[in-house]
Amino acid sequence: MIKLFRYIRQRLLLENKFGKYLTYAIGEIILVVIGILIALSINNYNDNRQQRKIEQAYLLSLQSEFKTNLEKINNCLTENHNQVKAVENMLALFDDNLRDTTSEKETSDIIYSVFKGVVTYIPSKGVVTDIISSGNLNLIQNEKLRQKIASFESSLDFLKIQEVSTHEMKKELQKQLNENGSVRKVLINKGFNFEHQSISDTASNKKVFGLIKFENTLLDYYLTINATNGSRFFGGIKEQIEQILVELDSEIIK
Repeated sequence: MIKLFRYIRQRLLLENKFGKYLTYAIGEIILVVIGILIALSINNYNDNRQQRKIEQAYLLSLQSEFKTNLEKINNCLTENHNQVKAVENMLALFDDNLRDTTSEKETSDIIYSVFKGVVTYIPSKGVVTDIISSGNLNLIQNEKLRQKIASFESSLDFLKIQEVSTHEMKKELQKQLNENGSVRKVLINKGFNFEHQSISDTASNKKVFGLIKFENTLLDYYLTINATNGSRFFGGIKEQIEQILVELDSEIIK
């Protein structure tokens, strides 16, 4: 093809047809430019198609990750709700009339239900971290989805502050119980067996419910965990995850 163009140019020059030569040369330049533009267009198309493939792979991975996170946050909401109920049962023991009619076994059950564990949300973040740290977040075309993914981690940081505060309050409660009650008595009433006897075997944990300091700390703890299920913490994380899943579903090619 190049040899043909060269032959035509040389022939026009030999025949002194400069005007036609100039016109032909311009036409040849235009053809070359058009060829370059077509090549660039094809290259851009291939690049865009490859980026869309990567985007779809990320979207599917994100969908799986956030479905797992939704399940985890729902479990946290349920566990925290049960914790709120357990603390309400413990607060009721500050009523002298109710406490007098509650057995040591029932008292131990209530104490154990409050202290048996802590509610902590540990989300899966592998895909989100990879997308953000690799700079590939811009591959996701949906701007709203990009913003929600980018803000997810900051929401988790805010939640972590609340969780740390909650755990510190629970440690303080545990400390006061250790100072004024008997953990051994709770464990015995829950079925734990100890080889040797102890002075705690005849102790009663009901006396801790006559302490104003213990009640105040328990109330602080109650208000905190009650708020944790609200829109600023667990409830807000759940809503954010659900919104991300809606956006992901709209972007994934079926």
